[in-house]
Amino acid sequence: MKKLILGLALCFAGVGSATAQMTGTVGSYKANDRVLKADKLMAERSIEAFQEAQQLYAEADSILQLDIAKAQADGKMDKLALLYLQNGDLHNKILSPEMTKASQGIPFDTLLFCNQIDAIITNLNTAAKYNTTPNAKGKVKENMLVTVRTKAGLMSMLTLYYNCGAFMDAMGKKQESLDYFQKFVDFPKTSVVFTPEERDSIYADAKMAPIYSTARFNLALQNFYLKNWDKTIECVDEALKTDTANVHDLYLMKINAYGEKKDSVAWQHALVEASQRTGKTTFLQNLLYYYVQSNKTQEASDLADKLVAENPQDKSAWFMKGAIELNVKKDYAAARESLGKALELDPDYEDALYNIGITYLNDIYDQRANGKFKYIGTNRKITGTGQAEYNKNKAIYDKELKTVQEYYQKAQPYFEHLRELTPNDAKRWAPLLEQVYSNLGMTEKAKEMDALLDAANKAAATN
Repeated sequence: MKKLILGLALCFAGVGSATAQMTGTVGSYKANDRVLKADKLMAERSIEAFQEAQQLYAEADSILQLDIAKAQADGKMDKLALLYLQNGDLHNKILSPEMTKASQGIPFDTLLFCNQIDAIITNLNTAAKYNTTPNAKGKVKENMLVTVRTKAGLMSMLTLYYNCGAFMDAMGKKQESLDYFQKFVDFPKTSVVFTPEERDSIYADAKMAPIYSTARFNLALQNFYLKNWDKTIECVDEALKTDTANVHDLYLMKINAYGEKKDSVAWQHALVEASQRTGKTTFLQNLLYYYVQSNKTQEASDLADKLVAENPQDKSAWFMKGAIELNVKKDYAAARESLGKALELDPDYEDALYNIGITYLNDIYDQRANGKFKYIGTNRKITGTGQAEYNKNKAIYDKELKTVQEYYQKAQPYFEHLRELTPNDAKRWAPLLEQVYSNLGMTEKAKEMDALLDAANKAAATN
């Protein structure tokens, strides 16, 4: 399973200019006086001045909270809009030093960063809400400066909740990380400043769309880590609508979530869906293992028939049918037919090549184990009381040997093609080709396979 995908160069530009100090229009002059004094101290760039400025900013925040409470009691919506906008600007000033450090790659207080981002966005959204809320007399006193400044400020902060999600994850705070990624994804929908058309435009933007896709993956992953199984499934389904880069891992989460919920029907369906969406037969192999272990032969067969009926041009469907016929039903002829259909759709389908070769090996092995042959697969020697009887028994042996070798000859091209496609995966095909070559009397070829397998095992041991 992948770790959290960050994938976004932290975006810090533009926030300061978008929410900069308003000129000539403030909600609280008393708070503004503290802010102006603090701004002058910040310009001195000394530790003492910085600490004094932070104290003044804190005092300004307390003043604003009192003024906000009074304006709410008086029902002054226009006043509230200005006060919340001013408070958003104040928190931007508190954030500014951390923002500067972050943009320069200097260690900074990530918790303070996230708290201030929350405060700024909350204040700007609230300012925008009150700016269009009727007062006690039913009148709306919209201040266009507030309208413009809140929208510009919020637009400049679209990606910052994503950064907060990444920071929280780095601190091991999975739930907080999840919450911030959710805020990021929901931001255009929850902010009152954006029209439905603008929200759609933000989500569809060429630069933003991949970030939203990555965030949805992160939401699924954090829910998975937190064992929120229903939410994991919900987030996976949402992410799969747009994410093309992480389909495999998304399905792993979904399949495991259904497994944890012990929902076997949905789990099986997810495995089939994952195989069809990714083209990876590993998902079908897991399902096949389940059927084998559960001895659900008929259920497996019904599913295979359903898959090929619904998707006759899907090589994975034919592979699944063939794999069930091979491993569950032991119907090797049927398995070869189904796997052959998969190879017709993709002649380089590695798993089909492997398994169709295996049908021949397993077929002849079962025939030998079931006593079909008088000599092959037994310790019985060719004997006879006379030359005629010996020749008769020798002919039986030769016929049996020819039959056996025909199976190995039929398997040979499939394994050799697999070798061509995966030259560096000797562990996969060398043992099979060694068996084929040995049974066909191709001694040197068999030795070559032994050497390649030995080299592969040694290489794996040193890594």
